[in-house]
Amino acid sequence: MQSCGWIAVASRVLHDIGIANARESIDEPRSRRTMACARTSVGAAMIAPRAGRLRVRDCEVDAMRREVVRADGGSLRLTIKAMQVLLVLVEQRGAVVSREALFERVWPDTMPTDDVLTQAVTQLRKAFADDRDAPRYIETISKGGYRLLAEVEWLDAGDAGVVMVDAADGAPPVRGAVADTAAEAVPTGGGAAPVVRAPAARLWPWLALGVPAVLLAALLVLRPWATPAAAPGRAPASADAAAPIALTYRALTSLPGQERQPVLSPDGTMVAFTGRQRGDSGNAILLQGTTQVSARVLTAPPPEGDDQMPVWSRDGTRIAFVRVAGARCELMVIAVSGGEARKVGDCFRSDYSPFDCPLRMLDLASGQWRALDYGIANDDTDLIPRYSPDGRWLAFRRNTSLADLWMMPAEGGKPRRLTTLRGDIRGWDWLPDGSGIVFSHVTTEASLYLYSLADGSIRPLPPLSSGNAVYPDIALKDWSMVFEIDQSRSGLFRFRSGEGATRPLREPVFPSSGVDLLPAISPDGTTLAFFSDRTMSVQLWLGEVGQPETLRAVEGLTPVPRHPAAWSGDGHTLLVVGKTPAGDRLFEVDASSGTVRALAVPDGSPAFAVYAGRRDRLLVGVDSGQGRLRLVLYALPDWRALGTLDDVAIARHDPASGHVYFTRPSRVGIWRADAMLRQVEEVSDRQPSPQHYRQWGLVDGTPYYSGPGADCGTMWRPLPEREERGGVCLSREGVAIAGSPGVDRAGGWIYFALPLNENIDVGWAALSPAIRMKPSPTTADAARTAARP
Repeated sequence: MQSCGWIAVASRVLHDIGIANARESIDEPRSRRTMACARTSVGAAMIAPRAGRLRVRDCEVDAMRREVVRADGGSLRLTIKAMQVLLVLVEQRGAVVSREALFERVWPDTMPTDDVLTQAVTQLRKAFADDRDAPRYIETISKGGYRLLAEVEWLDAGDAGVVMVDAADGAPPVRGAVADTAAEAVPTGGGAAPVVRAPAARLWPWLALGVPAVLLAALLVLRPWATPAAAPGRAPASADAAAPIALTYRALTSLPGQERQPVLSPDGTMVAFTGRQRGDSGNAILLQGTTQVSARVLTAPPPEGDDQMPVWSRDGTRIAFVRVAGARCELMVIAVSGGEARKVGDCFRSDYSPFDCPLRMLDLASGQWRALDYGIANDDTDLIPRYSPDGRWLAFRRNTSLADLWMMPAEGGKPRRLTTLRGDIRGWDWLPDGSGIVFSHVTTEASLYLYSLADGSIRPLPPLSSGNAVYPDIALKDWSMVFEIDQSRSGLFRFRSGEGATRPLREPVFPSSGVDLLPAISPDGTTLAFFSDRTMSVQLWLGEVGQPETLRAVEGLTPVPRHPAAWSGDGHTLLVVGKTPAGDRLFEVDASSGTVRALAVPDGSPAFAVYAGRRDRLLVGVDSGQGRLRLVLYALPDWRALGTLDDVAIARHDPASGHVYFTRPSRVGIWRADAMLRQVEEVSDRQPSPQHYRQWGLVDGTPYYSGPGADCGTMWRPLPEREERGGVCLSREGVAIAGSPGVDRAGGWIYFALPLNENIDVGWAALSPAIRMKPSPTTADAARTAARP
């Protein structure tokens, strides 16, 4: 039997209730920032740059990517509004532009507060490294406005394009966006990993999840498996594959709380999703038209139960879903018209969180599960399988935080790799004609992308100007798509408690209106390192606890907010994984000066790193290209490998004993190895589970679990679990944002990031002609092309 941290289930239904697929679900509440989204469908276009690149004094601005690169090599991605302010100032270079004029041009038909403009100008000054008191770029005119002082020059004017996005913050919606094509659309049928840059977006706490935080249970996706390719409701128009992709987004829901897991009916007229009604303890399945009529409740979960993962039958008359109540997990079907739901089978082993691979299929006539026969290694984790519209091919996501899309014949066989992203893929679906795939990819930012089976190219879809689009679902017979719109806000807190305490002392740390996460406290307990987007871009921040005036951001580093920074034993330096044009790299940051130094890890791509008791000994989790991590102990400066362990999710070093503690991506529990990684023993076989693989910390050689527990959002419980050792509930109302807690051993404080605001809405988009491939191959032809060795 394969050892695997996830089970992705494909279910076969007799007659017209077609096949299955699986989707992810996050088990911990995630922070959301309240979204403001215009509901109208007509609006004015945004200001267009005259060319793709602009020189401002000694800086160069990439207008399409909204990125400023300074002469010293530093760079900063601008927000959409900051870029728009810059374009207005460039138009009027040398003249004073009043604040009222800027509000009229950049925030038309809205009532913005003064600080939104101040914030945009502040970001421009930061990007240009300008001094407000001695400006070289932007001058503030008291009671007047702003003036651009620097010389400007438009470059490569022949490739100008219009950047348009959807509406946000009360702004009218706009019609589309120019896609980055030449630099971004790198064929991914094989070879080097493509460089796909996501548009700027707010950092959200669950963006930091190296793997999704909950296990996927059995899920029916009711699509045809033995029928010809379904024709789209509207025939795809011819379009150049390199043409800009223009989409208009709108929100279908705006209810308080979380409306999740949206799926479209085959004809694209209805959307089913999960949501919690006021006063109810669990989620139900809700149904709503795409014309934004009010939603109606379709299912009635039992007390303390949840209905999840809705999917449509191919004729659009029924919806299948997963019902979870306690340890029981069942597959249910209900008519769209309403009535009683009927049980059609149990989840595999009747468990919501089984840990067995390979992909499995459920025959609803017999209630029997069958494992698909295909190529899968012991350490591979396969999930989110989706059949092509003609039912001949099965594509799926392989592995977790270092994932890619793979494809094989529907009945099994040898899988072929489609992408070489080695990234965090948050949901995907086929185009109605099977010629491509839309997927959500998360790096330091999040966005939707279009993958072409014909040539393996990847093209970005327009970004949301507010929030993040994840978990897309496309109608079977209509060129339309729904997705989750997620906005977030989380804060840092610290707790002091002893075991058995009923009301642990809780204090906020460095409050902000942004998203703060992954705290790491220095060994002496004085300085906290964390990631935050409080300046509109993700940065590493350092500050002395209790002294907010000492907060400072580390420049010249774009961190990957997957794991917290790791302090050296003397508290002088930190290890951080950051993004570069060549991929993820390991950096060492001097805590006093903020100096950043790249470390040349020789074996693969680093995912995390910690000091192994000495500055010249590093434990590094590396990916050699297959999406699976191995832990390597290196001796510096020659990077000599002293020891290695396979199948490691995250590792921590205990300075007192020299032991290395680690979790695995596919198995429940925690393990301990000696200092040279040679002898391994299991410490706990009950916690943490793979979906909580980062939610634990070390205190004096004892691992503590910090994930959710019974009636408790965030536990603090020693491992292995014993009745006499007990534990304490730190936060009943909030599940800590995934990531190891920061532990101050001397002061007895525990640091966490907790959600402050939760909101998810359902978004919708008509897939424009530009997204439809030319030529439009059949699914079989495109699949054969993609599957060539």
